[in-house]
Parts: sequence; structure tokens; C-alpha cells
Amino acid sequence: MATPTPDRIRAFIALNLEPALAAEVRKAQQGLNSPGGAVRWNNPEHLHLTLQFLGNVAADRLDELVVALRRACSQTPPFQVALEGAGCFPSSKSPRVIWIGIQGEMEPLRKLQRRIALETRAFGDHGDERAFQPHLTIGRVKASGLEGRAVGQAIELAAVPKLGDWSVHHVLLVRSELSSHGASYTTLAAVALE
Repeated sequence: MATPTPDRIRAFIALNLEPALAAEVRKAQQGLNSPGGAVRWNNPEHLHLTLQFLGNVAADRLDELVVALRRACSQTPPFQVALEGAGCFPSSKSPRVIWIGIQGEMEPLRKLQRRIALETRAFGDHGDERAFQPHLTIGRVKASGLEGRAVGQAIELAAVPKLGDWSVHHVLLVRSELSSHGASYTTLAAVALE
């Protein structure tokens, strides 16, 4: 994947988390907190469910991308999902990412993601072929070895109850800018489900 330049932006398509749910996720993060700072927790304002990571997109094709995103979202009525459970990727024995699970109306979510992937495949330089696994990334494990496994085991044993329902009405096209302070996100377009 090429580095972003003035004529290319790093972008992804996502569902934005409602503020009330972000507050519940923050409480869950505090409950899962590990000693010694082995986990870098995501800022609640940055929480989102990624539907498609595009990588670098030509800036002069953004309008065309939004049209493709509208096509993908057409004939998809709003639906409900919920946040519940926690886990680690790739596994609890070697955790890198800590996530909260997505439950609820999964079939509309999966269909929407497939349509978005199909309609937007020609726009970015990221060719990820992994199967869509709906989740909300809430933290990244900085530790490895025994300390990392201890974090994974704690997450595996944690009981994260249903944090709340989430009404999905819009899909966002988001610009991601990386810096030494982390990522900053800017919404470029919000496309309503119809």
C-alpha cells in the first residue's frame, strides 16, 4: 500500500457508534483494564465498526466513491445491532486486538458489507480478502510473551454483558490521518440507509 500524498487520502467505510454506547464501552474498557499499561485503549470518540478499509483513494475520485457508496446502501433499511461479549484477535494466547462483539440483525449487516465491498473495490489500494468479522476494536495489546498471554486470558474470562442496542441509519466515508499521536478521523460523507 502506497503512502498517502496530497492527491491521495487514506480512507475507510464504517458505522459510527452512538455516544451513549461509546460511554458504555468506556466503562467496559475500565472493567477490562490490565495492570501495567499492557493495553492501549481506543478513545471512545474514535470507536466505529469498519465495514471496508479502502487504503489510499485518489482525491479526485471521492465524488465517484460517494455515488458508489449510495448505490451500496440503497434498498437497505435501517437495522439494529447490539454490543455484547469480548475477545481477542488473533487469539487469546497471542492477543494483538481486543474487541467487543456485535450481535443482533446480522444478516442485514453482512449483506450491506458485501454490497459496499463490491461497489467500492475499484477505489482503494488495499486488497484485503479476509472474511468480514463484525467487531468493535476497543484496544490494542502492547505486551507480548507471558504478559500478553495474561491479558488474553483475562479477556477470555471476562463477562461483558450486553452494553446496549445500536440503530444503524447511516454509513460513513471516513478519512484517517496517522501521526505520532495516533489516528485522527474526519467524516467525508454520511450516506443514509433507505
